[in-house]
Amino acid sequence: MIAEQHFRQFTWDQLPHATFWIDAIAQCHGVNPHGCERLGYSRQELEGMRLDRFCPDYHPEEWSIYWTQLQRDKYHVRETHLRAKDGRLIPVELFCWYIEWEGQAFVCLFAHDISERRHAASTIHRLDQLNQLILQSAGEGIFGLDLEGRHTFVNPAAAAMLGYESSELLGQPSHRVWHHSRADGSPYHEEECPMYQTVQDGQIHMGDDETFWRKNGTSFSAQYVSTPLRDEAGHLIGAVVTFLDITERKRLATQLLEETKLAEVATVLGEIGHDIKNMLMPVLNGTSLLEEELLERFARSSPSLEPAESASQCRALDLLHMITTNARRIHTRVREMADTVKGRASPLQLRACRMAGVIEEVFDTLRMDAHERGVTLHTNQIETLPVLQADEQRLFNAFYNLIANAIPETPAGGSVTVSGRQDDNAVTIAVTDTGRGMPSDVCESLFTTEAISRKRGGTGLGTKIVHDIVIAHGGKITVESQEGQGTTFWLTFPLNKHY
Repeated sequence: MIAEQHFRQFTWDQLPHATFWIDAIAQCHGVNPHGCERLGYSRQELEGMRLDRFCPDYHPEEWSIYWTQLQRDKYHVRETHLRAKDGRLIPVELFCWYIEWEGQAFVCLFAHDISERRHAASTIHRLDQLNQLILQSAGEGIFGLDLEGRHTFVNPAAAAMLGYESSELLGQPSHRVWHHSRADGSPYHEEECPMYQTVQDGQIHMGDDETFWRKNGTSFSAQYVSTPLRDEAGHLIGAVVTFLDITERKRLATQLLEETKLAEVATVLGEIGHDIKNMLMPVLNGTSLLEEELLERFARSSPSLEPAESASQCRALDLLHMITTNARRIHTRVREMADTVKGRASPLQLRACRMAGVIEEVFDTLRMDAHERGVTLHTNQIETLPVLQADEQRLFNAFYNLIANAIPETPAGGSVTVSGRQDDNAVTIAVTDTGRGMPSDVCESLFTTEAISRKRGGTGLGTKIVHDIVIAHGGKITVESQEGQGTTFWLTFPLNKHY
């Protein structure tokens, strides 16, 4: 018996865990050396000490209830803390056994120190929080897919770009939700989807310009990378997809391309403008000399001229005046073109402007062309309009474009009429022709760089030029057209406004 007791004592002393014997009134009746070492007490200090002094989670008033439970269940495990003599709290996993020995009942407590486990769990928790923070904060869209292509996680950026809440996407089949169609609306079958292929072949797939579809039915261009996701054994368990909305990047690339083209056009325009300016100088000088020559000859021969010859002289002088005036206008426009090429776009030259005078100058320039085509030019109440603060040269360009476009569209016997009215603080001018009208596709493209010209050799830019001039004056322009009946452009300019 003594040998057996020595063996048990030896076994008790060799246990690697802090071990305590607690009686029914929560007093310690025994402790092994490891228990003393862990708590910093001597065996004499611990024996007879109440349990709650070194294990504060066990309150004396609750011990009787716990004792009864252990009598019934015999065994219990829980995580708690031991308090060392210096006040340190040591996290432990406490294994509790109800034991009856030599007519006495005890609870044997084996305390396994789980400080390292707690530290590892805390580290893992912090890393998980950090990973979640990265996912939550990332500007890229990130989501996980299982082997069936269903979302396992979705970060806020991905949900926002797709127009969903993250919770709406979890568990949903990714391809059918936002990758179901191509940019042209044609079906995009799942087996053709590179992202879906990643969970099949375990390979990395990427795309530079895919179409992703939002919840509201709109789409955007995306760049993505789909990477296989594997477990610790190397088995394929899904994929992680990261993507970016590249709509703005594509817009900037297109803009850069357009700017490059414009730079090339500007260089060519500069050269053309320089040549036109040089070629206009002899035209202007020649017309000036020709005018002086004609006036001198007409002065010598005027007494003996027949009426028909006199009319011919007047017509010649009118034509010469028209050539000179328009050559000067071309010269001015070429100078504006050169300034624009150099980055010095001309501002509006505002001054008091009579609309009737502008329209009359346009008619004078186009009257011969209209006469040859059998088209009459009319005005209606233009003379009654108040004076505008406007750039007269640019208004001339605007109305010249509209009327010059209307004349060839109007059959012989037809007319082009410019009428005006004043409404409160604005002036509205209508340019109406009795021509063949425009189909809807032509009307829809007016005032844009995509305007469709039906004139042979036309660029389609005339109405865009008109639109820009009107807008620069703070006005607006609209159009009404019916095929076979004609077209009316409405131009509205504010009164007493500085631009």
